[in-house]
Amino acid sequence: MELLVYLILLVFLSLLGFYFGRAFIMGAPYAPTDKKAIRTMIGLLQIRKGERACDIGAGDGRIVMALAQAGANAIGYERNPLLVPAGGIWIQKKGLGATAKLQHKNLWKADYRPFTAVTLFGIPYIMDRLEKKLLAELPHGARVASNAFPFPNWKPVTKQDGVYLYIKE
Repeated sequence: MELLVYLILLVFLSLLGFYFGRAFIMGAPYAPTDKKAIRTMIGLLQIRKGERACDIGAGDGRIVMALAQAGANAIGYERNPLLVPAGGIWIQKKGLGATAKLQHKNLWKADYRPFTAVTLFGIPYIMDRLEKKLLAELPHGARVASNAFPFPNWKPVTKQDGVYLYIKE
């Protein structure tokens, strides 16, 4: 019986290690954005009422909610299947269900063409590939606010409190 408990624990820990290990390989692990950075991102983006906005790697949905509160129709893409429903509950409790949504989606498989405002808190090793994807898909004039990590080639319009603002020409 004791051996069975150890085997179950070993399988559980292996699955947990695999899941979080994949996060480091496939994208950034969950790291909540602080309130000051969120305010800076929203301020730099100058959200227009009804604008379509996206948060890449949305985590618990805090930036998606801030985008919605600023007037956007916001969606957040998140790979972690535990964070999406938890964030969805938070969105509903805040009364933002009509303008804020979280979706379980891999950031590399998402289509960014509908969005004119994008936020992200990436990690250095994904920024080159993500820069290319966003430049290929975003419409002219789209704005991107990146917290903490700059794109390697795309020149920011401004940088404020560690947030880089980019505008696609």
